[in-house]
This record gives sequence, structure tokens and C-alpha cells, in this order.
Amino acid sequence: MKQVYFSLLVISLTLLPLRAEPNGAAPDAVVSDTVVSDIVQQYQQLNWFSGSVLVVKDNKVVTALAGGYANDEAQIPITMQTRFDIGSVQKDLTAVLVLQAVDKKLLRLDDTLNKFSLGFANELVNNITVQHLLEHRSGFADIFTAEYRQNPAAFDSAEKKLTILKNTPLLFEPGTDRRYSNYGYIVLGAILEKISGKSYWNLLEQNILVPARTTLTTEQLGQSAALATPYHFNADAKRIAVAANEQEHKSAAGGGQMNVFELYGFYQQLFKAKRLLSAAALQHFRALQKDQQHWVAFGGGKGVSTAVELDFANDVWLLVLANTDRLVAEEISMRLHSVFCSGTYPEIKPPPVIFSWQLYQQLGDKAFKAQFESAYKDAGYQTFAGKVITDLARELVAAGDAQSAIPLFAYLTERYPTSPEVFDGLAFGYFSAGLKAEARSAFDQATALKPGFNSQFNANNYKADGN
Repeated sequence: MKQVYFSLLVISLTLLPLRAEPNGAAPDAVVSDTVVSDIVQQYQQLNWFSGSVLVVKDNKVVTALAGGYANDEAQIPITMQTRFDIGSVQKDLTAVLVLQAVDKKLLRLDDTLNKFSLGFANELVNNITVQHLLEHRSGFADIFTAEYRQNPAAFDSAEKKLTILKNTPLLFEPGTDRRYSNYGYIVLGAILEKISGKSYWNLLEQNILVPARTTLTTEQLGQSAALATPYHFNADAKRIAVAANEQEHKSAAGGGQMNVFELYGFYQQLFKAKRLLSAAALQHFRALQKDQQHWVAFGGGKGVSTAVELDFANDVWLLVLANTDRLVAEEISMRLHSVFCSGTYPEIKPPPVIFSWQLYQQLGDKAFKAQFESAYKDAGYQTFAGKVITDLARELVAAGDAQSAIPLFAYLTERYPTSPEVFDGLAFGYFSAGLKAEARSAFDQATALKPGFNSQFNANNYKADGN
């Protein structure tokens, strides 16, 4: 195994030399240390990545790389033992806990919510089964309501998170469609606590983390319990520490904290050693994804990015943990997998939001509206352009620059004039700039397009007596 450590001076963007410590890496490594470090250095040069990368082939670690800072101000370097928020990768762990309960006959996949007395009044909700929740087929919306967006940290317990949608109609009849829902996994966490009498985190420690650690060496576990500070990679390509009130409280849907070796140990115990689930339960778990030869799990959020890609057919496992966002871990793992499959990888570019903001600043409002879509396409970006501009405008509002966001929201209303969501965005921009009358007028256009439409950003729908 070869460990490659690099550091990033965030303010000056000066790269410190890579330091390699040879440790018996296989000469025929599928993704060599050089390739891994070359890819990671390009993200480092963009000021985008700090974290850890693990490449495993045929049960052997062939590359382990850690770099950047766990805390920029204190200049605490990231090591392979640094723990990260793993985001929605947590759902894999929750699914295993649920299926362990099924193995122990504490639970059935066809059990419905009314069995657990969680306080749901809607009778249709009682038709939701444990399997529906696991497969995102419950009909529950996601937790990102206007109230939740205003202060995620206020929902600091499973009980508080459950209140978010308890009285909200389902999006569809349970089992008839699929819609990704963090809320559904929060419900699963509540069910686990109900049937066991233990906290979700206690169950996780006893039934998953302890077994996962048994496969690791003392060196891999290390003595450090340091948790990486989350950093948002903002529109100006700067790393900004995520404020405490903007960090989501950890739950069964996301936010557990692990180092990259612990995360590897979990998947090794699950898929290779097969010690966490019975054969039938493991089959149920694997059926949660269609591709049985390439298991993927990604986590993202403000200051959070995690990627797990397990190529079973070729026995190459890639795990990347980062304390920066914009899916940088997924970007890196995808390119590493591409190197293995084809020997090449796609060009590394700034995130589309940053590209778009730089272009807007360069061209100005009028020229940007005329040239953006062609320039965006010519640059090779594939993410839906409307989402990119929406994300950019929202980010400018969050950074206190609502005035710059308004023209971008307005551009979206010109580009997508039949979408109530874009008028809601424009209302949000006006409201954030203190232009309440303009906000109500824009939101009226949203409700004209879709009567009964509720704002994603303002719990009071911009009413005159609202906040």
C-alpha cells in the first residue's frame, strides 16, 4: 500500500510538494498512485478537494491518499483516519440495520406504519410498508420544506424531523411510484428505535461499526477521532466554513461520521465476508439497486461529499470522502473508475455553478442571457442548465447578495415561463432583497400557473402579514 499525502494552502493556492511513502504497493495496481494523485491534484488546483481516497483491488489496498485540511484555520491536515460526514451513504447502513431486524424476526418487510404508532393520522400513510420505505416508494415527499430550509439545525432529533411531513399529503399512493425521500429513511430510523428500545446510533455502533472495525488494522483505525470541518465551495471558488445552523443534524437518512477505512470495513463485512446479513436479507439489500455488478452510494450536502463505487465484476472498490461539496467525491470516483475501464477520464473542469457565475460576471446581464446556453453546452457541461442557474441564484441569496440573484431568477422566468417554480424563485429573490410587494406579485404568477402552489422558500407564501 502506498499512502500519498498532500496539503493545500487555501489562501494563496500554493501547492506543497507531494510526499510519497512507499509501502509495498502492487506494481500492477489497477489505478496507480500516480494516476490517483494526478487526478486529485487537478481538483486541488481548483481549490475544490480536501479529503481521503481509497482504492482496493482483490481485497488489497493499492492506493490510500489523504490531503488538504480538516480545519483550514488551524491547518490541521487530513489523514486516512480523519472522520467525515458521509451524507446519504448513511442510508446503506440504515437499510442493513432494518434487514438485520428482519433477520431477527423483529420486523417484516410487509409491516405497515400503523403497527408502530408513530403518530401519523393520514389513513393512506398506514398503507406504507417497511419495504416501500427502503425502496423510496412510500409516497413521502422530502424533508426540504420552506420551514426546514430556514434552519436545518433546529430539527435536531428524529422526533422533530418526523413532524415535518406528518400532516402533509402523500405525493402518490404507496407502491405506485418512486421518489427519493430522506424523510422515508428518517421514518425507518424511528421504527428501529421503536422495536429495539435502543437509540439508532447505539444500534449502528453495536451491529455495524464494531463488526466493520474487526477487519481493520490498528494503523488503519488510528488514534485520531478528529472530525473534518465542512467547507462550502462557493460561487467565487473559495472554501467557506459551513455555519453550525446550516449543518443538518445527523439522522438515519444521513450524517453519520466515519473514516474511509471504517466505511470500507462496513462494505467488506457486508459484501465479501457476508457477516452482516443472511443470504436472503443480502439479496433484498442488493435488489435496492438495479445494477448488480456495480454498487454505488453517494452523499452530498453543504460541505459534504462522499462516493462509494464497488465494481464487483472487476473487484475494484473506490471510496472517496471529502469535506467540500458540489459532489467532488463523486467527480473523483467516476474518473478513477473511468481510468480503470478505458484508461482515460473526462476533462476536469470547475463546477457548472462556478463556470456560470464567472461567465455572468464576464458578459454582463444582457449578453449572458443571449449567450449562456450555447457557451454552457460548448464547455461540455451536461447538468440541466436551469437547475444550475437556480442553484447559483439561491447561493447568491444565501451569501447576502439577493440583488445579483434577481436577474438570474428573472432569466429563468423568461426561459421557462410555464413553470410555477421559477416564479417562486423570483419571489424568493425579491423577498430576500426586501422587495416584498414585488415578491408577492411574482408569487401570484406562480399560483396563477398552478392554483394551490406552495412556496419552497417561504412558509407563509409571501402573504402581506408574513415574516
